[in-house]
This record gives sequence, structure tokens and C-alpha cells, in this order.
Amino acid sequence: MELQNRVYGIVSGLVVRKIGDRVVIIPAESRNEEGEITDSIFTLNNMAAGIWVQINGLTSLENIKAKIVDYFEISPAQAEEDLLAFISQLEEAGLIFCSKEAAS
Repeated sequence: MELQNRVYGIVSGLVVRKIGDRVVIIPAESRNEEGEITDSIFTLNNMAAGIWVQINGLTSLENIKAKIVDYFEISPAQAEEDLLAFISQLEEAGLIFCSKEAAS
């Protein structure tokens, strides 16, 4: 995945709150594969919350990765691995969507 070409946005219908040092996300409605409504609450740790606030439909994954490297003082490879794993989880949960994928 070309990080510089990928930009994500957050879906509507989410309740997001900061509680202590965590961010909690509650979808207004969440459905499983069978279409049944499920109860889902997502709790984000410090790094995940730092990524979450940068998902705005404008900032590329490459720019988010650079901020992770600077703030958490980790290697670019580790930042990319963590970022892609979290983005994948958010996509699977239906909390984000790819708003832009420029041609390489």
C-alpha cells in the first residue's frame, strides 16, 4: 500500500469521547455479517487515539506515519506496521473509509 496516496475519512454516526487517557468510540448502529444489530464499543490507547484524530479525509497515511515517528520516537518501519494494522482494524469495523487513493 502506498502510504502517501491513501487518505481516510471517518464515517458519520459515531459518538467519540475522551475518558482519561483513552478515546472511546461508539457507533450509533453496528451490524454483523448477518445484518443483525450488535453492540460495539471501541477503546483506543494513546497511539491509536493519536492516529484517530489525524483521520480527517485530508491527511495521508504517510503524513500520519511521520507524526507517529516523531511523537512516539519509534522507527519508521514500526510506525508503518502499527499504522497499517490499526487502519485495517478500523476498516473492518466500518469506522473509516478510503476517501482518496491517488494513482502511483
